[in-house]
Amino acid sequence: MRMTTLCLLSLTFYGAAFAECRLDEDDLETLVGYRIEAIKTIAGWVDEDAGEVGNADDWEGCRYGRKIIFEDGTSVICNDYAHSSAWGEQVAILFTRSSDTKICVDDELMDVRTW
Repeated sequence: MRMTTLCLLSLTFYGAAFAECRLDEDDLETLVGYRIEAIKTIAGWVDEDAGEVGNADDWEGCRYGRKIIFEDGTSVICNDYAHSSAWGEQVAILFTRSSDTKICVDDELMDVRTW
Protein backbone atom coordinates (compact mmCIF):
# COMPACT_ATOMS: atom_id res chain seq x y z
CA MET A 1 0.00 0.00 0.00
CA ARG A 2 2.78 2.41 0.91
CA MET A 3 4.54 1.73 -2.40
CA THR A 4 1.31 2.39 -4.31
CA THR A 5 0.84 5.71 -2.53
CA LEU A 6 4.43 6.71 -3.27
CA CYS A 7 4.02 5.80 -6.93
CA LEU A 8 0.81 7.82 -7.20
CA LEU A 9 2.43 10.81 -5.55
CA SER A 10 5.39 10.50 -7.91
CA LEU A 11 3.09 10.46 -10.93
CA THR A 12 1.15 13.40 -9.57
CA PHE A 13 4.32 15.37 -8.97
CA TYR A 14 5.70 14.44 -12.39
CA GLY A 15 2.49 15.52 -14.10
CA ALA A 16 2.37 18.71 -12.05
CA ALA A 17 5.95 19.60 -12.89
CA PHE A 18 5.32 18.86 -16.57
CA ALA A 19 2.50 21.39 -16.73
CA GLU A 20 4.42 24.02 -14.72
CA CYS A 21 2.25 23.40 -11.69
CA ARG A 22 4.36 22.84 -8.63
CA LEU A 23 2.40 21.79 -5.57
CA ASP A 24 3.63 21.83 -2.00
CA GLU A 25 3.41 18.85 0.33
CA ASP A 26 0.06 19.91 1.83
CA ASP A 27 -1.53 20.19 -1.61
CA LEU A 28 -0.12 16.82 -2.63
CA GLU A 29 -1.58 15.20 0.48
CA THR A 30 -5.05 16.45 -0.46
CA LEU A 31 -4.66 14.70 -3.83
CA VAL A 32 -4.10 11.21 -2.43
CA GLY A 33 -6.77 9.03 -4.05
CA TYR A 34 -7.19 11.37 -7.03
CA ARG A 35 -5.97 10.54 -10.52
CA ILE A 36 -4.76 12.79 -13.27
CA GLU A 37 -7.70 13.08 -15.63
CA ALA A 38 -6.24 15.42 -18.23
CA ILE A 39 -3.79 18.20 -18.97
CA LYS A 40 -5.49 21.02 -20.89
CA THR A 41 -4.72 24.51 -22.12
CA ILE A 42 -7.01 27.32 -20.97
CA ALA A 43 -8.70 29.27 -23.78
CA GLY A 44 -10.49 31.78 -21.54
CA TRP A 45 -12.96 32.35 -18.72
CA VAL A 46 -16.40 33.85 -18.20
CA ASP A 47 -17.99 35.45 -15.12
CA GLU A 48 -21.60 35.56 -16.27
CA ASP A 49 -22.88 37.28 -13.11
CA ALA A 50 -20.36 40.12 -13.45
CA GLY A 51 -20.50 40.24 -17.24
CA GLU A 52 -16.73 39.74 -17.50
CA VAL A 53 -14.85 37.67 -20.05
CA GLY A 54 -11.15 36.92 -20.17
CA ASN A 55 -8.96 35.28 -22.72
CA ALA A 56 -6.05 32.89 -22.37
CA ASP A 57 -3.61 35.77 -21.86
CA ASP A 58 -5.13 37.26 -18.70
CA TRP A 59 -5.58 34.47 -16.18
CA GLU A 60 -6.98 35.73 -12.87
CA GLY A 61 -7.61 32.46 -11.00
CA CYS A 62 -10.89 31.08 -9.69
CA ARG A 63 -13.94 32.91 -8.38
CA TYR A 64 -17.03 31.03 -7.31
CA GLY A 65 -19.14 30.43 -10.41
CA ARG A 66 -16.42 31.37 -12.93
CA LYS A 67 -16.48 29.19 -16.02
CA ILE A 68 -13.03 28.16 -17.21
CA ILE A 69 -13.02 27.19 -20.88
CA PHE A 70 -10.36 24.92 -22.36
CA GLU A 71 -9.08 24.88 -25.93
CA ASP A 72 -10.83 21.55 -26.60
CA GLY A 73 -14.22 23.20 -25.91
CA THR A 74 -14.77 21.60 -22.50
CA SER A 75 -15.11 23.66 -19.33
CA VAL A 76 -15.29 23.57 -15.53
CA ILE A 77 -16.95 25.86 -12.98
CA CYS A 78 -15.02 27.17 -9.97
CA ASN A 79 -16.32 26.12 -6.55
CA ASP A 80 -14.02 28.39 -4.55
CA TYR A 81 -11.82 31.46 -4.71
CA ALA A 82 -8.11 31.23 -5.51
CA HIS A 83 -6.49 34.41 -6.77
CA SER A 84 -3.71 33.93 -9.26
CA SER A 85 -2.39 36.28 -11.91
CA ALA A 86 -0.50 35.13 -14.96
CA TRP A 87 -0.11 36.14 -18.56
CA GLY A 88 0.43 33.96 -21.56
CA GLU A 89 -0.61 30.37 -22.14
CA GLN A 90 -1.92 28.65 -19.00
CA VAL A 91 -2.04 24.89 -18.60
CA ALA A 92 -4.41 23.14 -16.19
CA ILE A 93 -4.04 19.68 -14.73
CA LEU A 94 -7.41 18.10 -13.89
CA PHE A 95 -7.50 15.66 -10.98
CA THR A 96 -10.58 13.52 -10.27
CA ARG A 97 -11.81 11.23 -7.49
CA SER A 98 -15.37 9.93 -7.79
CA SER A 99 -17.39 13.08 -8.48
CA ASP A 100 -14.77 15.49 -7.05
CA THR A 101 -12.60 17.48 -9.45
CA LYS A 102 -9.66 19.77 -8.74
CA ILE A 103 -7.48 21.69 -11.16
CA CYS A 104 -4.01 23.04 -10.77
CA VAL A 105 -3.13 26.21 -12.65
CA ASP A 106 -0.14 28.45 -12.03
CA ASP A 107 0.82 26.57 -8.82
CA GLU A 108 -2.70 26.92 -7.33
CA LEU A 109 -4.98 23.97 -6.56
CA MET A 110 -8.68 24.81 -6.98
CA ASP A 111 -11.99 22.98 -6.43
CA VAL A 112 -14.17 22.88 -9.54
CA ARG A 113 -17.15 21.03 -10.90
CA THR A 114 -17.51 19.76 -14.44
CA TRP A 115 -19.82 21.59 -16.77
